[in-house]
Amino acid sequence: MVGKSIPLIRFPEFSGEWTKKKLSDIGYFYYGKSAPKWSLSKDAKTPCVRYGELYSTFGEVVDKIHSYTNIDPKNLKFSKGGEILVPRVGEDPLDFANCSYLPFKDVAIGEMISVFNTEENGLYLTYYINGCLKKGLAKMVEGGSVSNLYFRYLEPLKINIPSLPEQQKIASFLTDVDNKITILTKKKELLEQYKKGVMQKIFSQELRFKDENGNEFPEWKDKRLGLIGSIISGLTYSPNDINKNGVLVLRSSNVKKRLITLNDNVFVNVEEGKFNPVELNDILICVRNGSKRLIGKNAIIKEEHIGLAFGAFMTVYRSKYNQFLFHFFDSQHYKKEVHKNLGATINSINGSDLKKFKVPFPCIEEQNKISTFLSDIDLKIESLAINIKKAKSFKKGLLQKMFI
Repeated sequence: MVGKSIPLIRFPEFSGEWTKKKLSDIGYFYYGKSAPKWSLSKDAKTPCVRYGELYSTFGEVVDKIHSYTNIDPKNLKFSKGGEILVPRVGEDPLDFANCSYLPFKDVAIGEMISVFNTEENGLYLTYYINGCLKKGLAKMVEGGSVSNLYFRYLEPLKINIPSLPEQQKIASFLTDVDNKITILTKKKELLEQYKKGVMQKIFSQELRFKDENGNEFPEWKDKRLGLIGSIISGLTYSPNDINKNGVLVLRSSNVKKRLITLNDNVFVNVEEGKFNPVELNDILICVRNGSKRLIGKNAIIKEEHIGLAFGAFMTVYRSKYNQFLFHFFDSQHYKKEVHKNLGATINSINGSDLKKFKVPFPCIEEQNKISTFLSDIDLKIESLAINIKKAKSFKKGLLQKMFI
């Protein structure tokens, strides 16, 4: 902050200090009315916004209506356009500060939503609340003193406000940043959908590759994982073995989106030679977990992970064909095998089950072509993910420096 009420980053055409005001000084609140889940229908005519959508569906702007209710319009509250919607309840403390700007009129606003009307720029205020007041609102409910964020808790909140033209300029600029994030996210989603579709065609052999001379490769053969590789068990340890100076043990929480992530780590005292270290191109598989949907998730070991241990609820699959098999382990064929072999009461698959998994297996040359093709798509998806992360980080920095 340069001065008491001057932001660090500012458009050059504006000057002067911002004014601090309470929300109750610049507008008024009211509550939405019930549009329960049972009232939603594809055939219903009345568009509505429900509180859960504020933290599960929308960002700063309600850009599209997803729900329609058959509740009698006489029993609903409708927007005039330009309102700020704040959820009164949430599944997590941070949900309470996920407010959204509603630009549309004649939209029914559901119960458990505090609605704020103001003559100021509603989109600017939405960015301000989400950026500057988020943690404060989360702390308010995290301590248990507030379980329902009634608008009487919101009215005294103080915010810094520039002139209306500056509000509009800031809101427009941040909207452009959000649009860029949306475009990148959509590109990534489309590429992921394309990969999913093309993999289905590859592993059903509907799509085949040819050799350098344009000739067909030999027919594929079904092979069991146990015949083309080996299963390696993980390390069993007790809480007493945990030591920050020990060996890092890879667990289910270290496998996210088919990548090894080292954010939630456990280190264990274990002598060298007393555990099976991971090797380059090993496939690390979650074989036991409290959640069935996580069974079978996997990641490939890269150079930076060589030598690490892995826990007993994980298994390593080691094979000279893993560059190809890693893509098979992302296919519907593999996921069906996992589901078929899950225990009825125990969320696990064992090594003997994995060995029996059937793999549609092409010759080495076609494997290499498939691996290269799918890996190129993965690189494009990863590049988009990095750009999305950078854009979100850029936006976060702007919110910190453009507001006070």
